[in-house]
Amino acid sequence: MKASFRLRATALVVALPAVLLVGQTGVLAQVGPMTPAGPGGEEKKPEGIAEKAPSQPGQLPTTPVLPAPKTKKKRFQLFELNGYFRFRADYFKDFNLAFDDSVDGLGTPYPRALGCSSTAAGGAPCPDTIKSSNIRLRLEPVINIDENASVHLQVDVLDNMVLGATPDGYFGDGTSRPANIPVNGFTGGQVDPQQGRNYLNDSIRIKRAWAEVMTPLGLLKFGRQPSHWGLGILANGGGADPFHGTYDLDADYGDTADRLMFGTIIPGTQYRVAVATDWAASGPTSAQTDLWRNRYDGQPYNLDNNDDVNQWIVVLARLDSPTDFQDVLDQGEPALNYGAYFVYRTQDFDYNPGLQQGFPTDGANYVPRHAKAYIPDVWGHFGYKKLDLEGEAVGIIGSIGQLQDVSSTLDQELKIRQLGAVGRIKYKMVDDKLLLGFELGYASGDQWDNSPPGTTDVRRAPALPCLDIPAGQPCNDHTVSAFRFDLDYKIDLILFRELLGTVTNATYLRPSLSYDLTRAITFKAQSVVSFANKPVATPGNGSMYGVEFDGDLGYRNEGFFAGLAAGVLFPLGAMDHPAALGYTDANQGNAGNAWTLQGRLGLQF
Repeated sequence: MKASFRLRATALVVALPAVLLVGQTGVLAQVGPMTPAGPGGEEKKPEGIAEKAPSQPGQLPTTPVLPAPKTKKKRFQLFELNGYFRFRADYFKDFNLAFDDSVDGLGTPYPRALGCSSTAAGGAPCPDTIKSSNIRLRLEPVINIDENASVHLQVDVLDNMVLGATPDGYFGDGTSRPANIPVNGFTGGQVDPQQGRNYLNDSIRIKRAWAEVMTPLGLLKFGRQPSHWGLGILANGGGADPFHGTYDLDADYGDTADRLMFGTIIPGTQYRVAVATDWAASGPTSAQTDLWRNRYDGQPYNLDNNDDVNQWIVVLARLDSPTDFQDVLDQGEPALNYGAYFVYRTQDFDYNPGLQQGFPTDGANYVPRHAKAYIPDVWGHFGYKKLDLEGEAVGIIGSIGQLQDVSSTLDQELKIRQLGAVGRIKYKMVDDKLLLGFELGYASGDQWDNSPPGTTDVRRAPALPCLDIPAGQPCNDHTVSAFRFDLDYKIDLILFRELLGTVTNATYLRPSLSYDLTRAITFKAQSVVSFANKPVATPGNGSMYGVEFDGDLGYRNEGFFAGLAAGVLFPLGAMDHPAALGYTDANQGNAGNAWTLQGRLGLQF
């Protein structure tokens, strides 16, 4: 299930918190007067002394957010290559919170080491730590047809490749090792990853491809493109942030939309408007089910239109580029940006079971769904001198008319009622070297637990109520109310990022500070105090998740970044396993503390 709770063809509700909104709303920042555009549609900037990297109290260096590369005024280039190389090393200690999931079949917040469940003779070690490192090379080439038209790509090479994986002689498809390499200890090194053979993904993954054309009326974007809006709690591009002029090197997901969008400035005003339509889900296609025909006919096609998830978007905003916003503040004037968008999506029918590639579909599996959702979102950003305020709030209201093909207990219409919001305040002191921040966030929750109880990650949580109720018993909950922040909106190192997966069913408080020790070295610290909005949906039925303290030291110079961060979590009642809820033996008791040490290296180009 997608992190953002996206709507797939299987059920509208799966997509709710991460509706693919307007697209990378950098579009809104680009639909001004017809000034010749640079790479990616950004305005060209005059040459000058590089500005100091902006401090970001909402992000730790272990989730490095670097300033967007400056675009210098230069001659037209046909081809440009942007991107980064990233190395990450993690040390996780006691992330299972000292619980043992092997004694009663109940879960733990985080998987234990593989040796803990080994039945080998003589036993196997069961460490309380997991150490791992991974790399990624991201390439974002731009082909400039002329100064007003460009084609963009996003390609990941060795995407989050775990170092030490795919050793020579190891096959992950179930076949045995060759006779001359009986154990991994005799490997001669690594081989390239191959999907279905020795790894889940191939060496190269093409994630996005889209075109941008600046017409006399406005900007037209079409293709598979990044989707980002506001602070990114609902739609997060997972990299470039056009609202703040930064680039998150530690993003792992990134919302992508198959989209056709047009944006422009309303004549005589400072407001920008954009309209878009998304192919959120098409249902089965001939490329998935009829391989012979697709191979020889060339062009695959959608097998039916009534099972499509249709989405329409309208956006209205007063939005400056990050540079223009800062220029207003430097002049001692207040700066204000704000915007609103509205998303409407529907699905009439659905093809329920998973497809088998190469096999024909069965018309008996074509079922009515009658689902719809209305998603309004508002965002605002105000700055004056040393003060900065920003917030975003989103609601999801809708219904799913028919779900009996999913579960016989879901015999009534399900309502969708979700709410998420976040607000930030920042203040600069001590010649702008010290930055104090405070953030308040809220995400509504549902009444039901994860399955099995004790697990907490949202990616393993049921998307619908009453799925575990035996047939014949009534379902007393007909509302889907859990809002989930986008997985690339990170607020800590342990609880929400690793144990819960994202912010959901929670209210949190996050005070923070950042201090520039030198022009290149920054120290940051924060605490996160979090509460459960629906205690009954937590492992311990408690009202508080816990308190976490994080801190790090980061160094950046031009495009190079290096950071070391540490965090400790003190879990409270919501993460406990009380005996009264059925936990037994080693999977019972109060949750233990967890801590982490994380290192990051990045090179952006």
